[in-house]
Amino acid sequence: MKDIFSDIYDRVLSFFTSQGEESKNTAKSRLKTVLMQDRVGFSERAMQMLKDDLIDSISRYLEINVDSFDLSIDANEESTILNLSIPVLRPKTDEEIDEALSLQEQVKIEKTEEIVDELKELVKEKAQKLAEQMNEDSTSEEKTDKPEETEETKEKTEKNEENQQNSKETEEEQKEKPKTSKKNKQL
Repeated sequence: MKDIFSDIYDRVLSFFTSQGEESKNTAKSRLKTVLMQDRVGFSERAMQMLKDDLIDSISRYLEINVDSFDLSIDANEESTILNLSIPVLRPKTDEEIDEALSLQEQVKIEKTEEIVDELKELVKEKAQKLAEQMNEDSTSEEKTDKPEETEETKEKTEKNEENQQNSKETEEEQKEKPKTSKKNKQL
């Protein structure tokens, strides 16, 4: 019975010990990667973006195992080395490559059209807001821009009205003179 418990104990212990070694190695690897990235000045975000771009580019021409794709940067005092491990399943045919390139072009066109549509909508909204604001401003200016008449302005307005009245009277008198002169000639 002791042998059975001892055997179970050893198996359980080996189970945790082997996983402990594996996670220890994984942690060391991650720490090493982080330290290298710091030394090189390459952020984790930039590293992920580079990895995604490489996967996209390579996937157009080769079928790869994305889960096993590995990218790392090693640096020493003399140089920086980019290490790639890309498990290739098979090369793609020319037709598959052409299809992938055409699909990629179509996606770019659709994204561009979406952006253009969004920009058109934004411009339309901004134009409407600007028009509304200009209408509001002109309405408020009409209300507030009526200057108060000063004494001088009142006098000028009165003189203009008098001059207009005088010119009308003069015109009427001149029209009547020929009529009276014609009557005098007839008599």
